[in-house]
Amino acid sequence: MFKHPFPTRWQFYEHGLIWIRQTSRSLRRQFNEYLMGAIKSRGPPAPLFITIFLGANDACLSLSGAMVPLEEYEEHIRHYLNTILDDPATQETKVILISPPPVNVPVPVGEPLLDNPDAAIILRSVASQSRGHRTWESKRTYAKKIVEIGKEYEAQTSRVAVLDLWYALTKSVCRIEGTTQDDAFYHLDIDEMLPGSGMPGAKPFDKGYFTDGLHFGDKAYEILGRELLDLALTKWPELKRENFPRRVRLRQLPVPVESTANMAFAQD
Repeated sequence: MFKHPFPTRWQFYEHGLIWIRQTSRSLRRQFNEYLMGAIKSRGPPAPLFITIFLGANDACLSLSGAMVPLEEYEEHIRHYLNTILDDPATQETKVILISPPPVNVPVPVGEPLLDNPDAAIILRSVASQSRGHRTWESKRTYAKKIVEIGKEYEAQTSRVAVLDLWYALTKSVCRIEGTTQDDAFYHLDIDEMLPGSGMPGAKPFDKGYFTDGLHFGDKAYEILGRELLDLALTKWPELKRENFPRRVRLRQLPVPVESTANMAFAQD
């Protein structure tokens, strides 16, 4: 497997194929030409699994709404899934859908005013309309869509699994004394105070989760790696190291590397 809990962009490039700064829309042609083309031209064995980690850019807000509308986003995701599941070259390949992660919106000023009911109402109204919180909500909506799609496909085939990374990251910093993290998430959600939401009274993510509110720090990568491996090895025990038939390396393709991975597959 990988050298670190979750592979960096360079490790992805060593072990598989990577696209960055893409949306589900802009990636579609590259998916068909590069990913599926590489698999077919190389021949068997097919990749053990493919992870699809898209939506962080799609859900970003422009003046007219999300960069890629939710309905179009869903159509692209289903295209990727159906292509992998139906193509003869990837009949043995498993797929993991990973939901878009949250963002870490700064806590608004005026926290002491929360003790004043009238002021608190105004603060919450202003915060809920802020670009930061609306982006946070958009990311959550796209994450829910991925989970919905993933659950649908999980019911149809054993080759698909879904990781709700949005929930895993957010839950990991939900703390209420005397409750579990799941219960803390539930209560904070009802009170509109989930970590990173930017709402009055909400806490930011702990240091180390994000480098700038958007891009992952070490803690977020650690959780992603742990959750991904736990899901894959629980769903498909045959992927455990001792059960690997042999090591396979995909040839490197000339795809530019700039920042965070959106889609990758690996077998090493």
